[in-house]
Amino acid sequence: MASTRPEAAVVAGKRSAARESAAPLSAPEAPGGAPAPAARASRAPEGFARFTGTVHRAIPARLRRLIPETFIGYAVINGSAFLLDIACLSVFYNHLHWWYSLAVTMGYTIAGVYSLLLNRWLNFQSHEHLALQGGRYFIGLISQYVIFILGLSSLLHWLGVDALVARVISACCEGLYLYVFVRLWVFRDSARDRAPASA
Repeated sequence: MASTRPEAAVVAGKRSAARESAAPLSAPEAPGGAPAPAARASRAPEGFARFTGTVHRAIPARLRRLIPETFIGYAVINGSAFLLDIACLSVFYNHLHWWYSLAVTMGYTIAGVYSLLLNRWLNFQSHEHLALQGGRYFIGLISQYVIFILGLSSLLHWLGVDALVARVISACCEGLYLYVFVRLWVFRDSARDRAPASA
């Protein structure tokens, strides 16, 4: 009888060790049973993809074939980046009384970084090196600024188009240009739009 007790203790010890080794595989939870911040962050891209997928499926079928799902996410993120740009301009110029050119540049830069990070994380879900993608994105912003903000809008205004209308037209063109730029070069490792289109 005494010989079976050590064997039972060994078996119980092995089961306890197995439970302890399996415990870290489960998702970490915050106090109270809520998911940890890291778990919530990892689900954010999935939630954003579900949102853009829902909007994409609501588009008529003929138009849906022409509009990638990531374009919807790009429009949402860069639309909010434009509002951030305007808010920064208002704060820097109207409240802090910076030089106008400096206020515009800082607002444009902050909105650009915001757009890069959110498009990388939520929309394209890219995993390539951030510094490399940031350099490519910076080239896109500079070329966009020269071609459309300075070039096209100035040309339209010189041809007699109202300044506000010229700026809106150039903004639409630069948005399409930057989307193609980031989709084909900056976030070229993204596989989201390579998946079969939703019905």
